[in-house]
Amino acid sequence: MMQKRKLGTTEVSPLGIGAMSFGPFYGPTTQDESFGVLDAAVELGVTHIDTSNVYAGGKSEETIGAYLAANPWAKDHFVIATKGGITKDADGNRCYRNDLDHLEAELNGSLKRLGVDCVEVYYVHRRQADMPIEDAAEALQALVAKGKCKSIGFSEIAPSSLRRAAAAAPIAAVQSEYSLSTRAPELGLLQATKELGAALVAFSPVGR
Repeated sequence: MMQKRKLGTTEVSPLGIGAMSFGPFYGPTTQDESFGVLDAAVELGVTHIDTSNVYAGGKSEETIGAYLAANPWAKDHFVIATKGGITKDADGNRCYRNDLDHLEAELNGSLKRLGVDCVEVYYVHRRQADMPIEDAAEALQALVAKGKCKSIGFSEIAPSSLRRAAAAAPIAAVQSEYSLSTRAPELGLLQATKELGAALVAFSPVGR
């Protein structure tokens, strides 16, 4: 039997699916190929899917939603996490927004594309530099109160930022690149997540 790891309010398989690959980030792909990955995950007992509203402009979430629509039982198998906070300004330049109005609007879009009422974890994908992280954590926690996500997290933050966020709201998970070639989390983030009881979700574990 596969081991489990705590993520938010539930447990997931130690290995998960990073669904950025459901768009053309690593090269051309098709929905059938993505469905094949999900079918294989079910066979192997993999339960954790991580995606984002910006992966292929929402296509990643749409692909997962299409799979769940075609296989309704899979909603009970997979534990889904998604992210928001990366957007564009009036000039079309990439920027970050962590305010409640923006995060809620983005999460509403994600839920629609995924075809679910709630996700397990909703992450701030990137921090808004001019906004206190405590305010961002409180905005995320408001979405838990509204029943749109069960728990919250941040992607790529420093240990000191994590501690500040955790003082404002319970942080279930932190994402960070962590692989054989990228060891930065060992310089303090691993220790902070353990101290605070947050899961460390390692992305690109085989170096992309």
